[in-house]
Amino acid sequence: MRATIVAGLGGVIIGHMLWLTAISLATKTTTVNAWVLVVAAAAFGLAVAGGLLGRMFYGRKALAKAAFLWCLPISPLLFSISVLAVTYL
Repeated sequence: MRATIVAGLGGVIIGHMLWLTAISLATKTTTVNAWVLVVAAAAFGLAVAGGLLGRMFYGRKALAKAAFLWCLPISPLLFSISVLAVTYL
């Protein structure tokens, strides 16, 4: 149980760090609005891949790996949606 919680928190933290790196690189370009879309698409792709891989590991009873993969895209998805809303609305 403890390993699963730690893996989930690790997934959220690592996902947030990856998103911060990607969005920082995107804001240093002259075409921020285009790169924001690329980062959002990558976050969505990460969410789909993490969900599918997490389900596979859950079926194998590897709960820590499943929790990590399920929690990895939480922060990038939430922040990407908020950045898209600010950028395009």
